[in-house]
Amino acid sequence: MRPEQAIDARRRASTHKVAAVTKVVKLLGRTGAPITRASVSQLAGVPRSFTYENVEARQLIGAAQTRSQLRAEGRAEGVTAQQEASWRERALNAEDHILGLRREISTQRRLVSDLTGQLREPDGTWSERDRDRLREANEVLLSERHQLLRERDELRRRLAAARANIARLNAERVVELFPDGPGKAMP
Repeated sequence: MRPEQAIDARRRASTHKVAAVTKVVKLLGRTGAPITRASVSQLAGVPRSFTYENVEARQLIGAAQTRSQLRAEGRAEGVTAQQEASWRERALNAEDHILGLRREISTQRRLVSDLTGQLREPDGTWSERDRDRLREANEVLLSERHQLLRERDELRRRLAAARANIARLNAERVVELFPDGPGKAMP
């Protein structure tokens, strides 16, 4: 075989290998599978060294890996934004509910004081019937107050948990955006 024929044969083989690599890169890009040199070389049926030595194959794989990473980062940011919005909404709902409970406790305190002032006899003494009714009403209001306080404490606990989740999600976002730590330049 003459050298020119051998060179042409190598060139044709290289062209077929690049075409196979191109086909596999497109396929992996469509499926969303991770694009690695090992997977590309295995699926294309070419040696891994070819993916390093051939300039065209190296550029195809590098560009596909960059696109894949950008898509993955976009999906991660979208999921993180959704989670953060969900936790933020829960925290705001919990804060609104706490404010409502505080207003309710204040209203009930005013009602108790109003009832206490209305139940006196004209001479300033309490009647037995009024005292019993007042005692029962006071017990009901106290039990409702305790229930509202328990609900408030539960909502505060949920609010603290929601805030902790938001802080954790923000920390994860920082790690995703700056894998080498904040202040380092991105590649």
